[in-house]
Amino acid sequence: MAIQSPTATESHLLHFRAFGFVVLRQLFEPEQIEHYGRALEAVMLRLRGGTDFAGIQRQSVEPIIEEDPDTFYPLLDDCRLLDAVEGILGEDCLYTGGNDGNLYVGDTRWHSDSDHPHDVVQLKTAIYCDPVADGAGCLSVIPGSHHSAYSLQIRQAVDDGLLSVNSPDWPGRQPLESSPGDIVAFDHRLWHSSWGGESGRRMFTFNWVRYPKTHWEETWLYGFYGALNKRNGRQLSDRLWNTAGRRRKQKIAKFIEMGL
Repeated sequence: MAIQSPTATESHLLHFRAFGFVVLRQLFEPEQIEHYGRALEAVMLRLRGGTDFAGIQRQSVEPIIEEDPDTFYPLLDDCRLLDAVEGILGEDCLYTGGNDGNLYVGDTRWHSDSDHPHDVVQLKTAIYCDPVADGAGCLSVIPGSHHSAYSLQIRQAVDDGLLSVNSPDWPGRQPLESSPGDIVAFDHRLWHSSWGGESGRRMFTFNWVRYPKTHWEETWLYGFYGALNKRNGRQLSDRLWNTAGRRRKQKIAKFIEMGL
């Protein structure tokens, strides 16, 4: 389902809950996305020491926003992005600090980003800076595979050799074609992949989580993101907080309070 307005309606929210994804069409002007794409390329060039991109393997950096705060920080204050995310997760939802920039090469095999407990809803918003289509780099998903029972069946089918994570030929595969200006939003638990596409296609993401509703959820978040930060380093910098507007501060205050 494609959302034509920045704020998700009840029917869009029900679609996300049932199938695990939505596509928000032309939330931004294509020219704005190209600006972010050029900034991403500049970061990657600097991190490569000025050498050309070989196009042999994916180049990725996390968090991309800390590599060029002047360009990427304002997205976390942008009402178009925040309104859309809040329409899915609620006004009190949180930005986790998860944010990567990528130059993709070739296929990405089937996987899910998390197998966390059912009550915790994590959301990824992916922004593609280049047009992507079926067989040409767009995200493919298995609708509904964020539900734990279905996900376990898929995992068993992979273990039994009925499905190969290296093949696009999965029953129910749905390609989510995207043009610059769209946002592809999906549950971390959703099985997804990508196939084909030109080397060096540009994409960056922001990760979000529903505000913890119970003490158990808060404890889980603290353990999950605490362990993540020990591996990858602190995701929420002092500068991100000190330069924040009201809405950005609301999105990160809980994690700051938790010492993450």
